[in-house]
Amino acid sequence: YKSSPLTNPTNDARDMASVLKSLNFDVILITDADKKKMVDAIRAFGKKLGASEIGLFYYAGHGMQIKGTNYLIPVKTSIREESEVEFEAIDAGRVLAKMDGAGNPMNIVILDACRDNPFKRSFRTSKAGLARMDAPPGTVIAYATSPGSVAEDGKGRNGTYTGALLKYLQDPKLDIYRIFNTTGLNVMQVTRNQQVPWISTTPFPEYYLAKGRQASQKSIAIEPVPK
Repeated sequence: YKSSPLTNPTNDARDMASVLKSLNFDVILITDADKKKMVDAIRAFGKKLGASEIGLFYYAGHGMQIKGTNYLIPVKTSIREESEVEFEAIDAGRVLAKMDGAGNPMNIVILDACRDNPFKRSFRTSKAGLARMDAPPGTVIAYATSPGSVAEDGKGRNGTYTGALLKYLQDPKLDIYRIFNTTGLNVMQVTRNQQVPWISTTPFPEYYLAKGRQASQKSIAIEPVPK
């Protein structure tokens, strides 16, 4: 990003892709993504979802909410004012629509995209962080921090939230719900409750990524940061 560059999202996406591959996911990894690359990757992801048992979408980078809609910000964007966001960025609802249309029994969306709005000085009404989105049936939406709040980029190799999540994804004793719950507790402890992760979900059965049904799982890890 030319405006408000981030240190860790490239590492976050690559490390997440490595862990997901170890869990038998078919991973599409995209880094340094402009809008066209992001749109193309989401379309490719959507095509694979129909033949999968679990769909998982992971994003690390800048995100923002405008009038209650969440947007993922590509690199090389030329956003100058609030009215341009819907044309220059990616509506996060686009991903949910692909998942909802595929009808998979289990879908996961992970948004480590709650860093502060890099364009806030030129915006009038934008709010911090991301807005809450309602999860379609069988879907977990995991946010790095609670709606309207800002997440830390992290001081080590990974962002604070992703660094914690990577610890628990491969734990065979944790089902999906407990993976995110344990991750959230870890982040709260590390940040002394300054960052409180959040999940939005409908009820779903116990599902273990590390030792459960793993055939034909599909995922996409998208993270737009400059080389």
